[in-house]
Amino acid sequence: MDSTKRIPLDQLKLGMFIVGLDQPWYRTPFFLHKWLVSNPDDIQQLKRHGIQVVTIDIERGVDTASSVLSTTPAAPASPPQESEPVPTAQSDDSPHTRSLAATYREAMVAVERVFTDLEAGHPPKIAALKPVVRTLLGKIVAQPESMMIQFCLDKVRRFDSSLAAHGMDVCVLALILAVENGCSEAERETVGLGALLHDVGYVRLPRNLYRKATPLTEQEQMLMRQHPHLASTVLAQADAIPDAVSRIILHHHEYIDGSGFPKQLKQDSLSPLAQLVGLADTYDDLLTTRHGRPALLPHDAIRQLFVLGAKGRYDKTLVEVAIKALGVYPLGSLIKLNTNECAMVIGLNHEDRLRPRVRIIKGTDGEHPEQTIDIDLQQQAGDQPVRTILRALDPTQEHVDLSQYLEFTAGTPS
Repeated sequence: MDSTKRIPLDQLKLGMFIVGLDQPWYRTPFFLHKWLVSNPDDIQQLKRHGIQVVTIDIERGVDTASSVLSTTPAAPASPPQESEPVPTAQSDDSPHTRSLAATYREAMVAVERVFTDLEAGHPPKIAALKPVVRTLLGKIVAQPESMMIQFCLDKVRRFDSSLAAHGMDVCVLALILAVENGCSEAERETVGLGALLHDVGYVRLPRNLYRKATPLTEQEQMLMRQHPHLASTVLAQADAIPDAVSRIILHHHEYIDGSGFPKQLKQDSLSPLAQLVGLADTYDDLLTTRHGRPALLPHDAIRQLFVLGAKGRYDKTLVEVAIKALGVYPLGSLIKLNTNECAMVIGLNHEDRLRPRVRIIKGTDGEHPEQTIDIDLQQQAGDQPVRTILRALDPTQEHVDLSQYLEFTAGTPS
């Protein structure tokens, strides 16, 4: 039985779980069209953007007390029940009971434990990873932009990218893309598990190879390209790895034009979920210093994804989903404005991807203001200069510690 309902906006209330709007994504300010309504401002935002009808899922949130679209007074109803918690690692945990930092930290500990066991020769424990995926997914659905900021903060703080940390990063990115791409609940779990374990084959290679700071030799590159195939020997020891998860791990470096590895498969032979995880893996790799290649700025990494879609390595529609979800100037990007101010991107505007919400951290004189100023470049005050983005900046070259500004943003309730 379908658990969704279409209701007029004036019946929407806190605790309801939205799964659809009567406007396309690019006409609304919301990162996703699926979330638990926990902030009264969400309802006001919907009104301001002309939303008249929303679709809710009564199994994942509060139901209405009257019939759908009915104007007939209803009999007194029992007080609305609390919304059903999103499945997490602990039964008493909901997307808002713990901070995102705590969620990230606990998930990271669980993933590191699995990889420590793997390096010791023990098979991966899928049962230990499923709650991690469900917890992260619950946070992503409820607080998508805050989760992306936490992702950025985690990367800024991290000095060394381990297999576990990379798996965690790719998992978060892949789950965001899976939600945005309309994947089913079962597919999201598959994506999450596949993303966490996508590089598991590296535990069968020399440890210093993955962490090597200088460019790989041709022989080392050939060896590295064996890691998807080597994963099968690792997973053979595990209990009941779903076939769809195994295909993600085996195919995440294959491209639809046949230029990938290890088997040079083409589009019809590839798992769409593997392509999704592969795209998330590519984006995270571009943001990471690896094998003598410097990390790209988030804006430049997005441009590179666009190029890969144009070249036919990834499906263009999937690349468009990624750009829509991550933004032309992704969250956490440092940017230069036409006013000579320096700002950090703290929110996305899907109506106009070139005009995100920003936080001014350096004034026109190049000095840090006593208080940061948050501005929506899409809805600027008439008595202020019209601000536009000139270019992305490198935080290192600008001597800006993003973590102090990201910390404040990640801690702000969604």
